[in-house]
Amino acid sequence: MADSSVILHSPEKTESNQVISKAVNRYTVSQLIRYFGADLPKASNYPRHAKAFVEDCLKKRFPIDGISFARFTTDLPSNRVSPIRKFLLFYQTIGCPTVVADPKTTKIPPAANELVLTFIREAKSLRGDRSKETYTKALNAFFLYVDEQTALGLPASLSGLTVSDFVQHLKDNQYSAFTINLYLSAIKQLAAWCIRRREDLKLSDEQLNALRDIDDVRGLAIERTFYKDSLETNERQQVLGDVETTRDKAVLVLLGMEGLRTVEVTRLKLGDLDFERQQLQVLGKGKSTKKAIKFFAACRQVLQTHLEETNRWPIPQGRRGEYLFDDLKTHQIRYIVDKQLRKHGLKRAGMSAHSLRHTVGQLLLEEGVSLEHVQQHLRHETLETTQFYTKKKTRKTYFQQMPD
Repeated sequence: MADSSVILHSPEKTESNQVISKAVNRYTVSQLIRYFGADLPKASNYPRHAKAFVEDCLKKRFPIDGISFARFTTDLPSNRVSPIRKFLLFYQTIGCPTVVADPKTTKIPPAANELVLTFIREAKSLRGDRSKETYTKALNAFFLYVDEQTALGLPASLSGLTVSDFVQHLKDNQYSAFTINLYLSAIKQLAAWCIRRREDLKLSDEQLNALRDIDDVRGLAIERTFYKDSLETNERQQVLGDVETTRDKAVLVLLGMEGLRTVEVTRLKLGDLDFERQQLQVLGKGKSTKKAIKFFAACRQVLQTHLEETNRWPIPQGRRGEYLFDDLKTHQIRYIVDKQLRKHGLKRAGMSAHSLRHTVGQLLLEEGVSLEHVQQHLRHETLETTQFYTKKKTRKTYFQQMPD
């Protein structure tokens, strides 16, 4: 990866335009094959065969033409010749551009770049290892792109122009709008941090302007909606019933009745279960403080049974710091949920462990609980997030409620 002095360099616009204009008729193998396959079905094997042909031409230093085509396809079956013939026609149609080998890149270990490492370490907004890993991945992806562009002789830096090109690169590679906006947010925060540290980094006015331009790069519009499905009342009863062990039953009711996230279930300690006051103390995702929510009677009963079976009832005063589920991981919770869903024929697209949390919010609203109380129970930062459940309920009842 380039060091910070290269990353922060911002070439003159005139130079950029000259380089770009020279590179219009120049593609890497992957870029060319991506354009070739853009209008083909996703399952098509045409791009794979075409890429093998192009790479063979580059290896032998042959031009990509009819003679190379004839040499390469001499002993190939017809089902492999046809894709290459189609590619050659495509290549000739776009004007036989120059093709270069894909730049060799090495996988960057987490926070390998000193700039990223320092930023991640000092970023106060990043709470929890998961957030730091996500931002590190996003920033490493950007700087890999910078290295690839530099290897092709194109100008690339931590600047508005390069970031805008990077966003387009992600779109071309069919990244989701959510992922693109996440990557862009990470880059913008890094740029803002660099501006604040401009004296330590010894940035020039030109570099500062390039960093400020990044804030003007716009992300992709996303229609905010649900990514997860939810269960109906009778479906939830099926999932929470007929469970093999008291531990699995306890896990399921915490997800499907209390609305906890999987990671929140793994963090529960015996001292967080307040049976007397009927409250659960929950340490939320990326949080450092706990919030109290209603500890429902049906859930209390299931957890008490589990505690009795594990010889921890009544909860010993000296063991209140122990975890409720010793050494339970989130992937194990997902397995427990998926097993129950499949058992009752409820496993479908969009239905997962997190769907049980959506189910809690949805059913509470349908039972007449106020939006504000649902927000407090699910511990949403904003009411807007909770309002998605209202939108989902509206869509669900639209055809039944609209007058004829």
